[in-house]
Parts: sequence; C-alpha cells; structure tokens
Amino acid sequence: MAESEEALQLKRRARRRLVGAIAVVTFVVIILPLLLDKEPGPAGPPLDVQIPKQESGGFTSRIGPPAAQLPVAPAPEKKTEAAPAKLEPPAVNAEAPSNKAEQERAQAALHGEAWVVALDAFSDAKNVKQLRTRLSAAGVKSYTEPVKTSKGELTRVRAGPFASKEAAEKARAKLEAMGLKPGAVASR
Repeated sequence: MAESEEALQLKRRARRRLVGAIAVVTFVVIILPLLLDKEPGPAGPPLDVQIPKQESGGFTSRIGPPAAQLPVAPAPEKKTEAAPAKLEPPAVNAEAPSNKAEQERAQAALHGEAWVVALDAFSDAKNVKQLRTRLSAAGVKSYTEPVKTSKGELTRVRAGPFASKEAAEKARAKLEAMGLKPGAVASR
C-alpha cells in the first residue's frame, strides 16, 4: 500500500509538471509573440521633399562667397526667368591705389584659370602701398589679400593674375630683375 500511494503521488506530480510545462510552452509560443510583436504606429504624415532644379530659374542661393573674394568688376549675366541673387562689392581699402587691378583679377577668374606670382606679406600698410606703387610703375599688375595669422593680420601682395603660365613666368623674371624675391608661379 505504501508503494501504491507513493506511485500515485508521483503520477500526480508528473501530471502537474506536464500541465505546467504545456502552459509555459503555450505562453512562450502563442501569447508572448502577440505581446511583443506590436509595432508602433506612424509618427506623423510622411514628409514630401521637393528640391527645385537650378535650370528652372526658381532656385536662388542665399549663401554667397565671403566679402573678401567677391569680384569688383561687373560680370556678364545670363538671362533667366528669375533674377539671380545680387552680390555687393567689398568695401574698398583706402590704401589700394586703384580698382583696375582688382577688376582684371576678377575678369581672369571668370574666364578660366589664372596664374599669379607670390611676392610678400606685410603687416604695415605703408610697405604694401610702397611695393604696389613700385610694381605699377614697372607695369606689373598686382593685388592684395588679407590673411589672419597667429602673429596678427597680414596683407599678401601677389602679382597677376596672368592669362597663361608663360606670362606669369615672364613677370616673375621681370620681378627678379627689379631686385625682388618673387615666389613660385601658382594657378589661382
């Protein structure tokens, strides 16, 4: 009897374990995926982005080049349906002898590759004016560029722009004959 009672208890435990295992498997296989499979709904209406083409004339850029690099000379404009963004010329430096050199530099930049000869950089405006006067007396075109360095603001003096590398090399030889120490010829 004792053995049959023990066997009966073992069978009950086995049934309970079997029912518990079936309940856990059912929960894991059926109910748990239903709980975890819910995808969130859309956050809002879909975005519709339309980028206008430049050729259509409806596009105008709000970003222009920095004021130091704006051309001074008027450029030939293409006729389009919409008016292009107007660029204002940079403020004229009091030490610049004339705008002609700046206009020539701007024209050369518009028409393709330009060549320049590096000369020197000065912190004193008197030295810049003196060198540019000497260059213009010799018939060499020149222009200036402001440069910020760790030692303060300097003004670079460049000879040019020249339409070809050969013209820039001739000007470099002329500058050496004047007693100056020109740098290398570089494309602009």
